[in-house]
Amino acid sequence: MAATAQPLFILLHGTCFNGGQWELYKELLADVAEVCAPDLPGHGVRAAQPFSMAAARRVVHEAVLAAGERPVILGGHSLGGFVAMQYAALHHQRLSGLALMGSATEPRCRASVSFRMVARLWEVMGAERVRQSHERTVGRFADARVWRAISERGEQFGAVRAAWWQVMAQSGSWQLRRVSCPTLVLGGRQDVLHLQAGRFAAAAPRGEAVTVPWRGHLWPLTHPEEVAAHLRRFVAEKCNGITSSPA
Repeated sequence: MAATAQPLFILLHGTCFNGGQWELYKELLADVAEVCAPDLPGHGVRAAQPFSMAAARRVVHEAVLAAGERPVILGGHSLGGFVAMQYAALHHQRLSGLALMGSATEPRCRASVSFRMVARLWEVMGAERVRQSHERTVGRFADARVWRAISERGEQFGAVRAAWWQVMAQSGSWQLRRVSCPTLVLGGRQDVLHLQAGRFAAAAPRGEAVTVPWRGHLWPLTHPEEVAAHLRRFVAEKCNGITSSPA
């Protein structure tokens, strides 16, 4: 079926956040796609559900099936990007595009050690102290509209260890080798989880890397209009007219 209907853009959030991270993007991308932003296990409305990659893939698959025969573009930031990558490796034939943000550093390389240390630190600090720290750091720098949408659903920190241990055990650029749809590897030059963007883009048969100066790991939260502009270009130039087959 030719992709004539407006595509569904499924966007997956990062660790400790929820689908509210993408609430503003529903308006920013409305001219090119309908945005769907589910909560991953251990986050938001699924806070009580233990995180596993298999459970996260099921959340994505439910959203894909709900799209029917419409073209589907899948994207994610940080943890959400690694979940999207793993889903795409298994179901690439159903996707018309894949967008990875802050998810382009091999999880077992030296650069990822800092994230493992942060996960351990959060575990030691406890949920309440981590929440307060998040308010003072992420809440201070994030776009106020984005932070408000996240806060309304509530932040969760209990899934950090399980999520990142599974990312480290199961994820990597090798997963992109079978992804036949256009793949955007997007991130800031100051993001330690974007250091190997070229490697990840090269692994995907139709990959491209876009690196923006003076932007860090929280770029989708701090500058939503900028990130949305890159996503809009990707959808309009790379994903339009591409047929996706029902799973």
